[in-house]
Amino acid sequence: MSSLHRQDLARRQICLRRTGVSGGEEGAEQGNGRERNSRVQGRLSVDELRIRLFGDVSVQQDGRSIPFPSGKALELFCYLLIHRDRAHTREALSEILWPGGKPAASKGYLRQALWRLNTTLHGNPDRRRTETELPLIMEPDWVRINPDGAWWLDVNTFERTYANVRDISGYSLSASQMQGVESALELYRGDLLATWYHDWCSYERDHLRLVYLAMLDQLMCCCEAQELYAKGLGLGQIVLRYDPARECTHRQLMRLHYLAGDRTSAIRQYERCTSVMAQEFGVQPSADTVALYDQVCTDRVPDTPRSLSNGRSLFNGASVAGLSTTERPEIAGIAGLHVRLDQIQASLRALQESVLQDSGVFFGHARTIPNGLPGKNAGQ
Repeated sequence: MSSLHRQDLARRQICLRRTGVSGGEEGAEQGNGRERNSRVQGRLSVDELRIRLFGDVSVQQDGRSIPFPSGKALELFCYLLIHRDRAHTREALSEILWPGGKPAASKGYLRQALWRLNTTLHGNPDRRRTETELPLIMEPDWVRINPDGAWWLDVNTFERTYANVRDISGYSLSASQMQGVESALELYRGDLLATWYHDWCSYERDHLRLVYLAMLDQLMCCCEAQELYAKGLGLGQIVLRYDPARECTHRQLMRLHYLAGDRTSAIRQYERCTSVMAQEFGVQPSADTVALYDQVCTDRVPDTPRSLSNGRSLFNGASVAGLSTTERPEIAGIAGLHVRLDQIQASLRALQESVLQDSGVFFGHARTIPNGLPGKNAGQ
């Protein structure tokens, strides 16, 4: 075997390991700039930027951290990445990042921040990126993330995985979908920009935390269906660390304990639920939780369904109508969480329209600024 052949085989093996996660994960990865093309062709883009915004910000190239400007230049880059689906006028960006400042001075600061970003993103002078490879598109009046640029973003993968499985019951997830959700959950190293306290990122942080909890719930149901009770119990404990009074999670843990043959722990889980609900809200558990407790005490907990939906969405009203929430106590909690996520997303978009439209950022249509350029990230 020639040296060239061995190198090509090694590259293909690396590619297969990275793309062989699952159908859901593969679909999620497709929205990350030029990475899809490099994978389809059986090779990786060694100069691709890999950006992580969960937890601490990390920017890497070829497996190594690269020196990246701090301060406002980094804040600008993160803002554009989070709002990567559209273009932003320079005027709007200067008002968001330097609120209360004089317009002329704010625009000057923005030009300086963009220059620092552009210098950094061009990378090694021995291997200059082309304009189509750069993560940013900068025009005289507007700036946006390049949907065809050579970049990968953990938030993008995370959100696309959730979009691919959000309307599928956890009991109905395929093995590849389950693996895709697990891979997406591993990306969540902490809250979005965890150490930042800027107003513009707080709504997205809350939204993504709810998405994280929703996928954990979904995976708990999948673990129950596959009789992976210990794994499901571990996931439930992660959820309760974020929200100790999350009643639907307490119910699911009761079920998992009981199905694992540990009725005592199921009863103790109910007692912990009762205690935390009283401490935080001064109320008793809901009728669904009490009904499940009675079923545990009398050994009448319903069996785990192998498929709740038979291809239908668990969160479709027609599908849920015939199911009892006392028999399926997780339905009300998970469906309610999806409704809440939709409401938060709608509220966030309405707020952004109200605050930014007068500054030149347009939603839902384009005037003189492209709201969505053709590309692999367009419309995602």
